Amino acid sequence: MPAPERLAFGDFVLQRSQQRVLLRDGSELGLTPRLFGALQLFVDHPDTLLDKDRLMQALWPGLVVEENNLSQTISALRRALGDEPAGRRYIQTVARRGYRFIAPVTALDDAEPPPAAMPAVAEPVDRPSRRLALAGAAVAAAAALAAAAFWRAGSGPPARATLAVLPFKPLAADSRDELLELGMADSLITRLSLVPGLVVRSVASVRRYAGNEQDPVRAARDLDVDWIVDGSLQRRGDQLRVNARLLRASDGSASWSDSFDAQFTGVFDMQDQISARVLQALAPRLRAAGVAQGLPDKPLGGTRSTQAYELYLAATRHAQPRRGDSLRKSITLFREALAVDPGYAMAHVGLAEALRETLLAADAAPADVFEPARQAVQRALALAPDLAEALSEQGFSRYYFDFDWPGAEQRFRRALAVNPNVAMAHFGLAQLLLTQDRPDEGMRHLRLARELDPMSAFLNALEAGYLLARGERDAARLRLQRALDIAPDFYLAHRTQALLHLADGRNDLALTELRQMAAGAGGNSRPQALLGMHLARLGHTAEARAILDRLLQRASRGYVPPISLAVLHAALGETALALDALERAHAAHDTQLVFLKDDPRWAPLRGQPRFIALLRQLKLDRYGPGLSPT
Repeated sequence: MPAPERLAFGDFVLQRSQQRVLLRDGSELGLTPRLFGALQLFVDHPDTLLDKDRLMQALWPGLVVEENNLSQTISALRRALGDEPAGRRYIQTVARRGYRFIAPVTALDDAEPPPAAMPAVAEPVDRPSRRLALAGAAVAAAAALAAAAFWRAGSGPPARATLAVLPFKPLAADSRDELLELGMADSLITRLSLVPGLVVRSVASVRRYAGNEQDPVRAARDLDVDWIVDGSLQRRGDQLRVNARLLRASDGSASWSDSFDAQFTGVFDMQDQISARVLQALAPRLRAAGVAQGLPDKPLGGTRSTQAYELYLAATRHAQPRRGDSLRKSITLFREALAVDPGYAMAHVGLAEALRETLLAADAAPADVFEPARQAVQRALALAPDLAEALSEQGFSRYYFDFDWPGAEQRFRRALAVNPNVAMAHFGLAQLLLTQDRPDEGMRHLRLARELDPMSAFLNALEAGYLLARGERDAARLRLQRALDIAPDFYLAHRTQALLHLADGRNDLALTELRQMAAGAGGNSRPQALLGMHLARLGHTAEARAILDRLLQRASRGYVPPISLAVLHAALGETALALDALERAHAAHDTQLVFLKDDPRWAPLRGQPRFIALLRQLKLDRYGPGLSPT
């Protein structure tokens, strides 16, 4: 008998296929994948003693973990369920044996509302429902045990641990060395990201936790990781003391800690020495013993110039908001870093990425971006042929600039084979797959990109847009709220909020969000065109035409992406002018053409012979329906 889809217990309903738990008011309980897996195992086995070995085997298949890992997971799950005092409502501890789920569990039909919250022990479980749950549990348990045997047999990858390295803190506020504090984390992240089976959060997501006020447990919750590495630095003259520790994210307890003393001989020597020693100490605890010795002494693609490194860090900070003004500043800083150290491969990659971002965020002309970005990638690969970030950027070049779909996919996959912790490689591959009728795999890579860089408003907002395009409105709202929590003024988040309002029929709210989006996009024509399109569709033709007239005036003085004009012409019913603009966009290699097949902005043009011919020229006609968040 198949396992039931929905199981009700206490104040909650577990939805198996959606991998989520809802409260009675419809809100979602935030659980990590491991906590959800533990809860599902319990509700599939109500009133049954699950011994510790069985639980550890199911939750960490193929890995040898300490019993303390299980107790911390159970404690975290109890806290999430509000099971206080511990074990009184849901999960009972059986001393020296294991745990038992004591709340009644009811299997729900698809159309059946959840019952009122039931007391934990006072009433017996409904027998038919319980038999159904147990029958499904047998299937789930067999699958879990088979999976565990499969991993142990070496037929697949083990479950991957997640970890974040926070910027190191100064022990004395008056002796800060911000370069060394962030640099130590950067060096460790670079090395740890190459450890097989370990998922490491990006530097971009952890840098906001710099300084003495950082709370590692809160950071772990924000970053959704199992483990946190943090540390402190104290420099006196030429002597440096480094304290480092590995913390369990569930409760902040230390699994390992140590101190290192070294003579300060320069920032990069210190990074190399300390990160190698920390990694060597962490390796056994992360089940990657021996990996540290195989890693390079010098991070691939790095620099030994303090000045170049400072410029690089400043450039990456300016690139994060993805606005035209900040991207232009970022490009200048990357070029200054390369003037200091032309052999700095990661700075070449950063320059290529910032140039590429100006196409969508700053109305840059493709002709001004293609060649310098391509040259930067080529220089990076000449310096470091296996640099995953450079391979990923080469994938974007083939995807956005060359419209070479197979070539782009090959580069993205090659980058991930070298280093599966490169968020942008997952993102690029996700977009390609989503536009080419492979939505499930595409969404998986999009989630992986966001999980690697969870504090990216850009990735959270984009995922929300794709979820909405798939019709998953509730999931889209949750992801969008995360983007707005991170960056309340981010224009792409307001775009997705507007699309959600439109899907709900709240047109006035949608237009308010679209106007806020256009105002916050720094002169970017694409948000203005999107606003104009929806104004036209909702009957505000005069306002839409005024936006088109302003963009046409700008185009007479300089470059405006032809697709921005095509969007407005199409919305205003000017089919021939819209097709003219799309053909100019193709000649200019406008990046947004990668979405042409599925983009809802082109609904009025789909049956036009010239539109169909353009799809054939781009070789997009060979793919089935895809997704576009626009």
